[in-house]
Amino acid sequence: MNAEDQPMRSPFRKGGQGDFLGNLGLTCGEENWMRDSVEGLCSGCGKLLALILTGSILLGCQSLNVGPAGRTVPQNKWIFLSQAGNQSGKWQTRDLILDYEYDRDHTHLYISGLIHFDTPLRNHWGIIQYFHLDAMPVDAQGTVLGAIALTTSGEINLLYDGPIDFNKTLTLPENAVGIAFSYTGRASGGGSYFDGGFEDFWEYPYY
Repeated sequence: MNAEDQPMRSPFRKGGQGDFLGNLGLTCGEENWMRDSVEGLCSGCGKLLALILTGSILLGCQSLNVGPAGRTVPQNKWIFLSQAGNQSGKWQTRDLILDYEYDRDHTHLYISGLIHFDTPLRNHWGIIQYFHLDAMPVDAQGTVLGAIALTTSGEINLLYDGPIDFNKTLTLPENAVGIAFSYTGRASGGGSYFDGGFEDFWEYPYY
């Protein structure tokens, strides 16, 4: 058998001519001590590396803030709320049109609306697999004070189903002067649910 064909032997393999530590001329006690020290060092390095990786992941998670609270909405993207009386309006994006009405009584907001998905989605897709709409109260500087769910829907046939409607009573923070809307959804099926393909769509007005 050629030298290159011989199997590699571990330097920590016990016994035989392939025992690297044994060939160093160490006593049995010295050999065992060195073997245990090296193996302990390797094991410790592995644990240290795992600890470092775990710490990095945890620090990353703590610094990742995916919620809207504390973010800022530009003034042209939030709606000023009158202090009292019934009001109505229209909010439109590239994906949909929201016709809404509200009546504010101090920190209580009674809001209803109709959501119509707009032409770009209707021209390319047949189904809205899911859709979720939030209202986000903001203060005078446009800072988001939280997020409140308005409606969640799914399996909407864009050809046959009507608009999504909602009617909610919201409790607003004392310093709320307006609201912004945020949504996420997925459309699929180019004319048929089974045609495959999909498009995720969303509106996050804050930065």
